[in-house]
Formats: sequence, structure tokens, C-alpha cells
Amino acid sequence: MRLARLAKWGVAALCAAGLSGLASAQLPAAIQAAQDRLAVQPQAVELVWNELSAQALPIITPHPQDDSLARVTFVYRSAPDVEQVRLDSVVAAPLARQPVTDYRRDFTLPLQRLTGTPIWWIRIDVPRDVEAVYSFETLRAGRWERVPDPENPRHLRGRSGESVLRLDRAPDQAAVRPVLSWPDEAEHRVLQSTALSRSVQLRVQRSHGAAACAPVLVLYDAFLWGDRAPARDIVFNLVRAGRIPPTHLVLIDQLDTASAGRAYADQVDFLADELVPWMRSEGLSAENCPVILAGASRRGLVSGLAALERPDVFTGAIALSGSFYWAPDGEAPEWLGRQIAAAPASAPRFHLAAGRLEYVVTSTNGGHVMLETNRNLAAVLAAHGYPVTLREFPGGHDVAGWRHALAEGLADLLGPE
Repeated sequence: MRLARLAKWGVAALCAAGLSGLASAQLPAAIQAAQDRLAVQPQAVELVWNELSAQALPIITPHPQDDSLARVTFVYRSAPDVEQVRLDSVVAAPLARQPVTDYRRDFTLPLQRLTGTPIWWIRIDVPRDVEAVYSFETLRAGRWERVPDPENPRHLRGRSGESVLRLDRAPDQAAVRPVLSWPDEAEHRVLQSTALSRSVQLRVQRSHGAAACAPVLVLYDAFLWGDRAPARDIVFNLVRAGRIPPTHLVLIDQLDTASAGRAYADQVDFLADELVPWMRSEGLSAENCPVILAGASRRGLVSGLAALERPDVFTGAIALSGSFYWAPDGEAPEWLGRQIAAAPASAPRFHLAAGRLEYVVTSTNGGHVMLETNRNLAAVLAAHGYPVTLREFPGGHDVAGWRHALAEGLADLLGPE
């Protein structure tokens, strides 16, 4: 059933991209109207664009045969000398040329130009419960540039934040809504790390009214979760809704690339032996108080690894699309699952989340795709006695899906139940 659904979705998008034969009757109505006008008024480019952009972009219409899908037509107006435009989004997953070895060529999708105009379009069928980021890549004078959709008011925070495609059955927005007024400002701190041999930039958000032994969420990637999709808004909204107790937030600047060569042991040492003692000295935590680790992709892998290796320090981990296919050089894929021993008496809890669109084979994962490897690790954790939740969210490897998954993970690990 799943393969049939993907095949149907893929054919629709292939046709829309001009990669397969497309009869005139199959064109989106707005694009057909634009083509018809240009056929008799080739100079009416401004009028055509005004008519297209007068409606909400991208254009979302019902699918004629499948109620679970929507037809999404992306429309973009480029500079006159742009040679190509491509769509970059996880919603392109069903059309990926696998294995993906060149991301732009194999994963992003080409838009089709309305003849004689700088107006480009593509239509694809997307599940109605998806929320995903997207951007356009434009080729101009031999140089590619990534741009958000200027006609879509939904986008991530910060300069040039990616646009957001949100369909009508996407997860409720309550947990991720922007918080306009904060009782306390974020603190920017620096921790000198011996384990990492560098200065670590931290962002700390104390939770107003937190108890003496309040939980702390330690989250990798301060740019993603501090600027693009602020995690403090998620924590605040969950606290206000009574879904979690007041919880402090500590953002770590980045995950060191060189740590992979040390099987991330230096990250575990930093988290357990440097960061947590520092948090205690700052009054953010105390011995035996809950500390939850979280991160996306490789950062999710490290969060899970640290919780497994130091259950005396960490009470849980949230892995968002955790890269559990990874292995040190010379080891077989899915290495972490083979390191798991029987759960201790006070075992950390795990919340694993992977997107339903994360089934694409790449040169990096070698066929051990995110969705399957997260299922595998959840099964291994459960078999060894660890409390674990596996959540397959509607989306892919991007922060639009991750921010909802983070909210669910926090509610799962810290909620009243």
C-alpha cells in the first residue's frame, strides 16, 4: 500500500516537472489560464504574474482521487536572466533518484518555465498532514543561489529563513507558536571545555517560576533551535498548557565534526563531566534532578549515546531523525544498537522520532535509511529493558517536522503521565 501511494505521488510530480509527458488538461488550472493568456497576449507577463500572485502561494488544491493528498503548485518569479530554478524540500523524497550521490541533481526538483517569462512552476502531490520547509535554488551566471519563497508569509525565523509549507491536516500549532513576550531574557554564556579543546558558546533560558529541582533540556545546535525555530517558545508553550513542568533550556552551539573520529566519546565527556557540573554551579540543576538530552540527525545520535553511557547523569534523550545508521570507521552500520547492554535499574527514557519521508537511500547512509534505523534502535532498546517511544511524524529531515516532534518528546518524557 505504501509503495503504491508513493508511486502515485511520484508520477504526478514527475509529470508536473516536465520529466514525463503531460497533456494540456493535466496542467494546474492557474497555470493553464496563464498559458492561455500568454498564447494570445505574449507581452502580458505582468498581468499573468499579478493574477497568479493574487492568490495564496503556493497554490493548494484538493486531489481529485485521494482525500489523503493535496495538490501543491509552487510558483516563483525569478530575475530575467535566471537559467534554472529547482525546488528543495523533503516533499521531493518520493521522486529522489536513489541512491542520492549529488543532492542537487538527485533530490531537488526542476521547475518548468512559462514560455517567454521569468515565471516558473511545479506541481506535486503531498500528504495533507505534512508540514515542511522549502526553498528555491536558482542558477544565474553559472552560480546557484538559495532563496525562500517571497510570496509565502510562512517561514522560519531569522534572515532568509526557509519558507514553510503547511497543509490542512498538519500537526496543531499550539506548541510551536511564537512567544512575543518573555519574563526572562536568554543568557549567552561561555564554557571552556577540556574534552572538546575549545570554548563552547551556550544559550541559557531559565524557566520563570521553576522548582528547585526543575528539569533541564540540553539541546544541540543553537543556530537551529535559537534562531530558526526557537526551542524556548516550544518549552514556554508546553509549560503554559500544563503539558510539562517549568523546564530550563540550555542550547549548545554545535556538534564538533571531528568528534566522529573519536566515536563521540569527547561529546559524552563534555556533556556529563563538564556541562552538567557547570549547570549545577549555576543553579540550573542539582544532583538527581532530571536532565534530558536532545538533538536532530547526528546530534540525536550523540544524545542517545550519552544517555546510554551515563545513565547516572541523564534521565532521558530525544532523538529527532537520529543518525543511527552511523558507525565508526571499520565498523558495520547501526553500531550504536550493538553497544546496548541490559537496562540499569534507573534506566534513562528514550523518545525517538523519524519522518515518514525519511526512506531515501544516500551515499551517506548506504541504504540504512533513517526511518528503518530508528525503528531498529527502538526495538533494540525495548528488548534490553529501556522505556522507549517511537514516533513517526508526517514529514522528513527538516526542522518543520522536528519542532512538533520535540514538543511531543518533551511531553512524553516530562509530562504528568
